[in-house]
Amino acid sequence: MDEKTRIKTIVMYCENVEDNINRFGNDIEDFLDDPAYQQSCSFCVTQIGENIKPIISELNGKCKEIQWKDIAGMRDVISHGYHNIDLDRIWIFMTEEIPILKEICKKILREL
Repeated sequence: MDEKTRIKTIVMYCENVEDNINRFGNDIEDFLDDPAYQQSCSFCVTQIGENIKPIISELNGKCKEIQWKDIAGMRDVISHGYHNIDLDRIWIFMTEEIPILKEICKKILREL
């Protein structure tokens, strides 16, 4: 998969997270109380990280405002340390960082 396709995929999963928030609720308690909500969003976060990893050096060169390595690392925590997932951290990522990540990825796509 090329860089452009991976960035489009990241945008798609960011939009999926936003759709989940609209569907399940925009309150952290909604998220903490609903395993289906957690699983759906965790899958999206995992896929975002999965698509960042192969192009992390290119992304670092295009935008230093985003902590690409931290996002990729979140994927590892979800995938390999399922019992140690910090749901509060995932919520913050979903609600505060995903909108920024999506816009930056859209900007990168316009420049490609």
